[in-house]
Amino acid sequence: MTSTRAVVVMRGLVALIVLIWAFPILWVAYSSFKPADLIIARTLSVVFEPTIAHYRTIFETQDFARFAVNSLIVASVSTAICVVLGFLAAYGMARFRAGGDSFALWVLVTRMAPPAAVLIPFYLMFRVLGLIHTLTGLVVVDVALNLSFAIWILRTFIEEIPVDLEESAMVDGASRLGVLQAIVFPLARPGVVTTAIFCFVFAWNEYLFALVLAASPRAKTLPVAAGDFVTAYAIEWGPVFASGTLILIPVMILTLFLQRYIVRGLTLGAFR
Repeated sequence: MTSTRAVVVMRGLVALIVLIWAFPILWVAYSSFKPADLIIARTLSVVFEPTIAHYRTIFETQDFARFAVNSLIVASVSTAICVVLGFLAAYGMARFRAGGDSFALWVLVTRMAPPAAVLIPFYLMFRVLGLIHTLTGLVVVDVALNLSFAIWILRTFIEEIPVDLEESAMVDGASRLGVLQAIVFPLARPGVVTTAIFCFVFAWNEYLFALVLAASPRAKTLPVAAGDFVTAYAIEWGPVFASGTLILIPVMILTLFLQRYIVRGLTLGAFR
């Protein structure tokens, strides 16, 4: 009886924590269907007649579909590069101690730098290279920001794989590349998928560099487009809520489909 009560209490606490965590997200989606006059009203209106006027506004006033494609391209390409390069670098650091501990620390330090501190150097370099207002420039920035994270996460997963498995395969005639393909990658797949999801989310939500380096219509991303509704004179809360909801949907769908990999990844690997 005591154990049953403990389980009920624990589930209740978990449900409460999830509700508190998810409430802002649910409120944004809920408010995106609320009429504009009720959003700015001094009294809270819970029951109202839903409207899609805010969604119509963001598509009529901006090329929102193109911005969504830009975000998808930048996030997907940068994630693929981070995972591939991060996996190879993590394998070298885990198995061959490439660069030693000093190199591993240097990789981690690159993640510690505040984005605002490296924004101006990126801008000056990109202006010389002609990468301002281009999707290529955003991909380069996201790779630079997320690669160190991918290396450290994947390094932890690879270190969990027994070296004996690789040695046995090489004794049987497998090459190093064959070992990576047939043994290391399949066993580290939960970590690879988890790393890819986090890198995708980071790149999808990136705002500061996208605002400064690619604010033109041809390279604008969704977070920057959503920020356009916040002006010096007024904040159009309805379109802001609608934009935020649409930005959340792809990430939520991706997470729902790959949640089993996320759970396995977070339980099998951890920071040391």
